[in-house]
Amino acid sequence: MGGRLPKPVGTFGTPTKPKKQKNGRWRTTVYFYGAAGRTQLQRMGASADEARNRLAEAMRDHREQLGSRRVTRTTKLIDLAAELLVELEGDDAHTEGNIEDYRREIYVSKDKRADPKTIKIENSLGNLQVWQATAGELDRHLKRLVSLGLRRKAKQHKIVLRAMMQIAVRHGAVDTNPIDGVGPFTRRKKQARGKVQDQQALPAFRAQVRAWARGEAIPGTPAYTTGPARDWAVVWVIDVITGTGMRPHEVFALLLDDIDLDAPDPYLDVTGTLVEEKGKGTGGWVRKPAPKTENGWRRILLPPHTVESIREAIEYLKTSGQPNSMGLLFPSRVGTVRNPNNFGRTWRAARGETFAWITPRTFRKGAATEVDREYGDPERAARQLGNTTAVAKGHYIDIPETVPDNRDVLERWARGE
Repeated sequence: MGGRLPKPVGTFGTPTKPKKQKNGRWRTTVYFYGAAGRTQLQRMGASADEARNRLAEAMRDHREQLGSRRVTRTTKLIDLAAELLVELEGDDAHTEGNIEDYRREIYVSKDKRADPKTIKIENSLGNLQVWQATAGELDRHLKRLVSLGLRRKAKQHKIVLRAMMQIAVRHGAVDTNPIDGVGPFTRRKKQARGKVQDQQALPAFRAQVRAWARGEAIPGTPAYTTGPARDWAVVWVIDVITGTGMRPHEVFALLLDDIDLDAPDPYLDVTGTLVEEKGKGTGGWVRKPAPKTENGWRRILLPPHTVESIREAIEYLKTSGQPNSMGLLFPSRVGTVRNPNNFGRTWRAARGETFAWITPRTFRKGAATEVDREYGDPERAARQLGNTTAVAKGHYIDIPETVPDNRDVLERWARGE
């Protein structure tokens, strides 16, 4: 057969001879023959040689990316981060909540209530090009976060940056992942709070939060004088977490239909959790009708202090007339799911200065610690939290597994006995 043979896929044609334009600059072009077809590259220069050199650089850095942006050594990190989010969204292994966690550490929040100075990848490393993101540059960024007391954020940024730079490696923009050369995070020498030396803080903390809810002054928070009444739900949430070991987002997803306080052994079923829809900033929280993990679907027997608080919360829903179309135990003021970020502001006010180190997750860990300490059985504690499968699922088909009866030890812990 006659005719010209097609160019091999992944190769360039012959660059054109630089031609002077009407504006006095010189232009040269070349075709790249890729799997998706022919693509023209062009570069301009103040002279013919400059135009040739700039085109040569473009040919050196060019990588064909099918279905995504082209990643080169000059791609900015904020654009590389956008590529990462596209990949995560196309991978069924990543949930919307997981992807939103990445997005929150990449972009500066557009919410008017958010602090625009909060360190994100966008406003700290976003303008760096791939070739500038050396191990030393990324190491300085992470060490700066640690020096500011943002150790957890530093670990999150390291995870995100590793995934971002791995895309650059796959696309040939860099040879190795620079995160591999970043210094490790040193292990803290002191014991974590809430596990050992502060394990007995719960009774005093419960008393303080109740005082705050009544409008009294506590260390770091003045007494209530004006404005909306203080939210007593923080009291009930604490008693639910300390009596069950549930994840905070599981607590906010609790349905009234999943609670039975009149059973011989009062219990609740963990059937869902809250996730944040992508692209919604600090809002957009929805109830997912499944717990965070496979082992999270469980039935938990309730100690008396938790039963008392849940009864109070249910009675409040009946008498206050608060809208609650979803049938939640802890709905928002307008009847939707409660925003965990908004609840966090209430929590920080109620804990004051004396218990500034306490977070909602502190007592989830504490519950497991108390159970393990009492029985010397880590597996029993793990089942309380819904982290492992200890009983064959074949014994509980379509029935949530009932965790061991830990009510007595959790009740003594809460009341300080």
